[in-house]
Amino acid sequence: MNTGLLDALDQLEEEKGISKDEIIQILEKALVSAYRKNFGTAKNVDVKIDRMTGDIQLFQVFDVVEDVQDQLTQISVSEAKKIDPLADIGKKIYKKMSVKNFSRIAAQTAKQVLIQRIRELEKERQYEHYSGLAGSVVTAEVIRVTADWADIRVGKIETRLPKKEWIGNETIKAGDLIKVYVESVLKDKKGPRIIVTRAAPEFVAGLLKLEVPEVENGIVQIKAMAREAGVRTKIAVVSSNPQVDPVGACIGEGGSRIVAILKELKGEKVDVFRWSDDPRQLIANALAPASATSVEILDFERKAARVLVPPTQLSLAIGKGGQNARLAAKLTGWKIDIKPVMNL
Repeated sequence: MNTGLLDALDQLEEEKGISKDEIIQILEKALVSAYRKNFGTAKNVDVKIDRMTGDIQLFQVFDVVEDVQDQLTQISVSEAKKIDPLADIGKKIYKKMSVKNFSRIAAQTAKQVLIQRIRELEKERQYEHYSGLAGSVVTAEVIRVTADWADIRVGKIETRLPKKEWIGNETIKAGDLIKVYVESVLKDKKGPRIIVTRAAPEFVAGLLKLEVPEVENGIVQIKAMAREAGVRTKIAVVSSNPQVDPVGACIGEGGSRIVAILKELKGEKVDVFRWSDDPRQLIANALAPASATSVEILDFERKAARVLVPPTQLSLAIGKGGQNARLAAKLTGWKIDIKPVMNL
């Protein structure tokens, strides 16, 4: 009786949640491979592990034939019936073999298989755990910083935040706790690999979910976003509840909610405005913080529009380097020509 093996399997089942039967099946296949590697592949062999005793049994497998052509893999009906009275042509006969010379190899193989399976299972469980983080914002610890990236730790997994995924020219130092958006979690030989960013529009959306319960529970929905990381983000929101103001919910009382988001964005400006199915109203809203006097649709098919603004609002509507108008156009999908009222 091989109680040591059974005890080990019982312990694995209890501590690691690995099915005893699953491990035994893996062991049996591994032991067949180990036998062939050490004793040759001419014989057709099979290994069975007794589920009650843990004893390892080695069998040579024969095909029952009328005329034996290969004595290593075939057996006559008369010889087969000495092993199994019910043997017949076309069936297989399992002849027990001595495991004396195989015992040491079997023990080594079993140990290797168990260690490997434990590692594989832990990687699978890590992946299952961390894959659930995809599409969300999480807190990460900065381990080290180079000129091109920051090594960070999410939970127990280390990953890399490339410089291009930072917010503009922000400063990140070792020991900092920062928030990152998990774009995806990939399977890797060494375990799960987490792809993160702080530059994607989804990062700001994730921050809103963290700070605004109405966004998290779906009452307030983000209909469209446009972002230039480190400069400005525009967010169009709508409420499924007439009694909930979508913009007010995102801003918070006294600006409490948006302030927390702006702090994480290191000074990046955020414009939150109400979504509209009317392109004229949507374009006017998207140019916030500027106020439009009127919006004229020039070409519906080409999605071209002209926006009139007071002269004092022109620079605000266009924005530094054209970023306000550029983001409004990107969010709405319309080409926007901004003109001061007095020039037309």
